[in-house]
Amino acid sequence: MRRVISVIFLIVFILVGGLFAQNVDNNSCSLGFTFEISNDKSWGFSEPVIVHIIPGSPAEKAGLKLNDIILSVNENGTYLKSSQTIMSWFNQDPHTMHLAIRNFKHAFKEITVEKDCRRANAINESQLAPVFSFYSLEDVQDRRFIIPVKTTVNENALFHNYRTFAFSPFDESTRQLDERINAIFIRALAEIGLKYDPDDPDFIIQTYYSYESNPLYKADSPTFGSYQPVWRFDTRNNRMVKVPLYDPSEAVRVDDIAYNLEFGYRFYDRKFIETGNMMLIWEGEVKERLSSHYDLIDYLEMNLPLLLKKFPNSGNRAFGTYHVNYLKYNYTGIGYDMNDLKTIVSVDPVSPAAKAGILAGDLVINIQGQSFDHTAESLTEGYRRFIAETMNFRDKSSRYTDSNGFKECMFWDVAQYNAVSTAIANNRRYKSAFSYLFNFNQYIDWSTPFAINIVVSRGGKEMNFAVTPQITTSAHILAY
Repeated sequence: MRRVISVIFLIVFILVGGLFAQNVDNNSCSLGFTFEISNDKSWGFSEPVIVHIIPGSPAEKAGLKLNDIILSVNENGTYLKSSQTIMSWFNQDPHTMHLAIRNFKHAFKEITVEKDCRRANAINESQLAPVFSFYSLEDVQDRRFIIPVKTTVNENALFHNYRTFAFSPFDESTRQLDERINAIFIRALAEIGLKYDPDDPDFIIQTYYSYESNPLYKADSPTFGSYQPVWRFDTRNNRMVKVPLYDPSEAVRVDDIAYNLEFGYRFYDRKFIETGNMMLIWEGEVKERLSSHYDLIDYLEMNLPLLLKKFPNSGNRAFGTYHVNYLKYNYTGIGYDMNDLKTIVSVDPVSPAAKAGILAGDLVINIQGQSFDHTAESLTEGYRRFIAETMNFRDKSSRYTDSNGFKECMFWDVAQYNAVSTAIANNRRYKSAFSYLFNFNQYIDWSTPFAINIVVSRGGKEMNFAVTPQITTSAHILAY
């Protein structure tokens, strides 16, 4: 607990600059992404590849995706250029940046990134939501997990050449299962721009699998149930879900393993390496130990899209590490003074707050019944007290460790939603001013309002505004 609280305002300080920020006339202009020069001979070799995107950032709004290859910056080619040289081109225009990118969907696509330029001391709501995440850990996920997937890559393959795929012929005895597995491939690969084309595919997918009970399993084993829980990210509903698997990094007694599951897939080139010959270009194989029954198709519905996140940028080929950055929050468009969070220093054009009439320079008095009459110290103290005193309202079975190493992260207990809402409403005790970022949830505001009421002081005059926020969601999964 002490660790989380001690870094709250340090996090605020770090986040304000964004990724690749520049100072222009006392403004900070952020882009919201990072890149690395690729050493992968099959994907963007000696070119910058995007490895991180900030939720709600200009990069995300412009349509940039993880693993996009940056071909040029402001018409300057990036091939064989150093990171320092490439970054120096970012500042050529104070307000925009023009990129050309390559991915599976586009061999060449031009994108304009509108820089998010605001006062250097401004912090926006997408930055504040992670800072106050303990109001709704359900909506702020920063987590890592491991999948024991082994990857084999043919480095003679240039994956950016591939556009279409199909499947090897069915075994009639497993046709129904294979068709369901293939449907998962089609959905997952379509998300990265590949197209299912059974008539003229660039590569063919072949799968293999087994699911066997362990004859040495003992239901009454004294150590069964003593292992750490395993969580995986379900891309269907953007939620971390506890699954009946054992952590691949944890030693497990053989008589505690109920089932062994194995699944593999191979991609065979049929056009680019040796025309007419089927050449293996990619293989992913996972072997899992199960603590209880986990239907193969249910396993694949959740985990196959994650396995495919390794393609085309394989990273570590012995296993897969996944970093999930998920954020859902109320967006009004207000930028606050990081040194005095009552003061509005910017309002995004055409944002809900701007449409309602809120202006830069307004002083926030109250949002949805929560007073902004606080100092940084009182806000921090109230937040610390809130976390400590509401721990008994959390679901102990949902406990997990976040990417920062804090081990006491837990979701709210559904049976305690009303109690959580009552606690947050206790403004005198908890100073929960920024809980409005999540008050589309019943445990934040029991009535779940359509609009939020913002009271400001302007020129000494008190003014009320009804702001209809936009519920903004962003999910990024980096596999390496």
